[in-house]
Amino acid sequence: MLLTGFPKKFSTRNMEKNGKDESGFDNSHPEFAAVSPEFADRVIRLLIVCAEGISRFLNDKDALYAKLNDLVRVLKKAIRYKPISDLGKEIQDYFARKKLEDDFHATEKAEIKAIVIDLTQTLTDMVSSSGEFGLKIGNHIEKIEKAESLDDWRSIKVGIVEDLQKIRNQSLTLREELERYRRTTANLSERLEQSEAKALIDPLTNILNRNAYDLKIGQLIREFHRYKEPAALMVADIDYFKKLNDKYGHKAGDRILVSVASAIKESIRESDSLFRYGGEEFVILLNRINLDNAKKLAEKIRFQLERDYFVDGDIEIKVTISLGLTAVHGDDTEQSLFDRADRAMYISKRSGRNRVTVAE
Repeated sequence: MLLTGFPKKFSTRNMEKNGKDESGFDNSHPEFAAVSPEFADRVIRLLIVCAEGISRFLNDKDALYAKLNDLVRVLKKAIRYKPISDLGKEIQDYFARKKLEDDFHATEKAEIKAIVIDLTQTLTDMVSSSGEFGLKIGNHIEKIEKAESLDDWRSIKVGIVEDLQKIRNQSLTLREELERYRRTTANLSERLEQSEAKALIDPLTNILNRNAYDLKIGQLIREFHRYKEPAALMVADIDYFKKLNDKYGHKAGDRILVSVASAIKESIRESDSLFRYGGEEFVILLNRINLDNAKKLAEKIRFQLERDYFVDGDIEIKVTISLGLTAVHGDDTEQSLFDRADRAMYISKRSGRNRVTVAE
């Protein structure tokens, strides 16, 4: 795209005449003279967004990570604060989506790795048990060689039968374990393939979508059983959203959805996962948290939204949410867990909205 209409003049703060600034840019070239300050600011802002986006994918020990951070620091000194442009927002959202997708795939792969490690440990234990059985058989043979009476033979027979029964039971357990691991890893591999083929990010709110939730909820329950650590699920729904849409228009409604998603994301922990489940409904999966602390987090989210106003132009719009919360139980399925939290959310709605209901 050709940009025209800019006066042929260039100047930015922190740049010395006919020299280099502290970021290493050489402004002595004649082509800089054809650029306006406004255009330079715009380009610098886009460069900052790109550098910050790339940094999100780098390890903080990477040399490039440090260089990019230094570059961003220098560039920010060269411009005055302004909201980023539409193009800058698009670039920022792109990097955020890619990072979210990469992190999601990484957790899926990490779960498969954990299952393989568990399987390896099971096989190791079985090999160890087999070695112990060999030693016991050797002991039985020594006793047979030394046996002199019928009672001795009977005692040896009982010992051999008991040990054979133990190894038989262990073999059955191993077969069951192997079959369970086979089903789990096959299911996970299939889900991983699906996740790589499907869109996982909601394009409006830039958070995980229903496809991602369908993949992640199973992982939450599996980790609950594997690690025996408490977990919870929260359902949040914007109050009177249809009325807000009808009164202020769908564009305002979209901006409300973005604002609510952002407020929830800022309130939860990095280990938690936020999803746009559908329409104005959101789901939060909470790891390693008991029900009391999960309720405190839910109240924090509710209060944050109740306290703030959504501003659309000159209009202040009050937005609240109703929440339902439940802990993961040992006998839960993916559906039973969600349904319990969803019912609790609807109790909040019927009880006056803008509240948290906990389903024990």
